[in-house]
Amino acid sequence: MSEHFFSTLSLCMRAKKLTFGFDTVKEAVKAGSVSLLLTASDLSEKTVKEVRFLAEQHGVRYLPLDKTQEEMRAVIGKLTGVLGITDEGLAGSLIRAYEAPARD
Repeated sequence: MSEHFFSTLSLCMRAKKLTFGFDTVKEAVKAGSVSLLLTASDLSEKTVKEVRFLAEQHGVRYLPLDKTQEEMRAVIGKLTGVLGITDEGLAGSLIRAYEAPARD
């Protein structure tokens, strides 16, 4: 995953366009305010399954990350494994950065 992806994720946090923590994100998804769901790589399979189901149920894009919860702390300043992006434009930028081919 590119450095651009994580710098955009950090921007989401600074712009207050990011919600985090399973219960908080779940409520935001149900309220229709989340455009993209992300999970850390070290979440339990049960939690990942619940997030994927939530995403499918509400038509929200879901992307698994290759960083652990501890590594996410370095990016956004919070120890968390479930994140919701609440801005469509920033969500689109993250999706494009996620899908971009890796550069050498």
